[in-house]
Amino acid sequence: MVTNKIDKIDKQIEKLETEKKILKRNINNHLSRKERTRRLIQIGALAEKYFEISHNNLDEVEEIFLQFSSYIKHKKLNKHKKNLQ
Repeated sequence: MVTNKIDKIDKQIEKLETEKKILKRNINNHLSRKERTRRLIQIGALAEKYFEISHNNLDEVEEIFLQFSSYIKHKKLNKHKKNLQ
């Protein structure tokens, strides 16, 4: 009788620990998405400001970025280069 109760409680503990892990993972994913969204908005605002592209549509903006992307990749200062591994 007591052993059954202990087993039941152990199963409940396992279930709650699993739920806790899932909730923590969801919170972390949500924060990561939120941070990424904020960063993308900031980068877009800087691109509009410095490249004066607010009047261009998305295809035109992509064409402008493509036009300068290889130059920027090769001329970027070493202090701004990050290892993407």
